Formats: sequence, C-alpha cells, structure tokens
Amino acid sequence: MPTIHIHADESGDLRFDPSGSRYFTFTAAWTYDPEPLAWRLHRLRFGLLRDGHGIERFHATEDRPWVRDRVFGAMEAMEGWQFASVIVDKTKLYNPLREPLRFYPQFLSIVLRFVLRGRLRPGTDRVLIYTDRLPISRKKKAVEKAIHLSCAECLDPRITFHIYHHDSASNPWLQVADYCCWAVHRRHEHRDRTYYDRIRPRLAADELFLWP
Repeated sequence: MPTIHIHADESGDLRFDPSGSRYFTFTAAWTYDPEPLAWRLHRLRFGLLRDGHGIERFHATEDRPWVRDRVFGAMEAMEGWQFASVIVDKTKLYNPLREPLRFYPQFLSIVLRFVLRGRLRPGTDRVLIYTDRLPISRKKKAVEKAIHLSCAECLDPRITFHIYHHDSASNPWLQVADYCCWAVHRRHEHRDRTYYDRIRPRLAADELFLWP
C-alpha cells in the first residue's frame, strides 16, 4: 500500500528584536518514492568525497555556492516530489504566539495539514513524518504537538503515522527539505529568488503568507 514520506524543516529564528529575522518559514517536502532522489544525492556526495571535499551532509546555509548549485541541479532533475511552505511575518505576532509551545502548533500544522488533506493518494495507509534531530526538549515537544494535532485532525483513523527525529546527515530528504526551505526563506527575507525559481516547478502551491 502507498506510504507517503513527509519531511519538515524551518528557516528563521524566534528572536523578536531588530537582530532577528523578520520572517519564519516552515516547509514540507514529500514523496511516495524517496529512493531516486536520495540515491542521486548520495552519488553526488560520494563523488565530492572522492575529490577531497569532506562533506558529511548537504546544508544550504553552510554549503559553498558551487556545491549548492549541484544540489539544486539534482533536485531539479528529479520528478516525483513536491514541497510547500508557510511564511510567518514575525513582526505581526502578539506575545502569546511567540512561545514555542504555541508557535509550532499554530504554524507548522498549517503546512502539514496542506499535505495531509490534499496530497494523499487514494489507498495511502501509512504516513511517515521526519524532522531533523531536535536537541532542545521544549522545542521537540512543541514540534511533536503540532504533528500529532495535524495527523489527528486530518487522517482517517485507519491510517498509521510515525514521527521520526533523525540527524539530517542520515536522511537526504531532510537535506532536500532544508534546501527548499532555505530557497523560499531567502526569497522573502533577502529578496533573492534565484534558487526559488529553480525549484518552483516542484512547488505544489504558492506559499501561504501569514500577516503580510
């Protein structure tokens, strides 16, 4: 039976002073067939290791421009996956929503509900939701609350779901979600849509902009 793999990531920070980001971005990238793009990224990384570049994982913020270009090239070349994003304008948030235990269930759940309500194939019997490893216990509770609420609200009780918090180095799809989220966030935070335009064909719907 079909299993959907959903990978969630975020960009921005929860600082609410002038040195913080203006926007916070949540992104979900999903696929029913994770192997082809994962294999392509593994092959790319091992080729770079062979050439003397000690890359443990791909991370859009940290990667050199020429590495980033090759990762986006791999993502562009593969079909069978999509992503979606939610943009939060932090300057419009009132104080209670700035707390992680309110912030994540309120906003991460929006992008998850978009996938769970409208992107599941008929007959899907299993949903796997992945995030990067979360070292801060309070944040982990907030993220898990958001995921559980979304699944309880959107999924037929007969559909099984699992939540995994894995180090992104172990899962190329978490790296895909990171790259998608970085590209969307960069479009709004820095008015640079160079990379956003490259992967826009995989965008399931224009990003939802909250409190524009």
